[in-house]
Amino acid sequence: MNEVALKDDEYIVERAGKPIVAIIPIDQYQRLRDERADFFRMVEEIQIEARKSDTGAIDFEIDEAVQSYRKGKGKSRK
Repeated sequence: MNEVALKDDEYIVERAGKPIVAIIPIDQYQRLRDERADFFRMVEEIQIEARKSDTGAIDFEIDEAVQSYRKGKGKSRK
């Protein structure tokens, strides 16, 4: 543990040749935990904003894009 804490070494513990645990310095663990929390906070904000969106407008734009694509494809076949 001193090598991890003082030298910033990292260790992977394996069972039957498969990694099961990582031993890392606490500051690295805290940074990873904070980054993970920030990521999920960002995802939640995106989901909240998406729920506020006018789904009718989005559906309309998707339909227009599909129709435009189909028209373009039909013209190239002639």
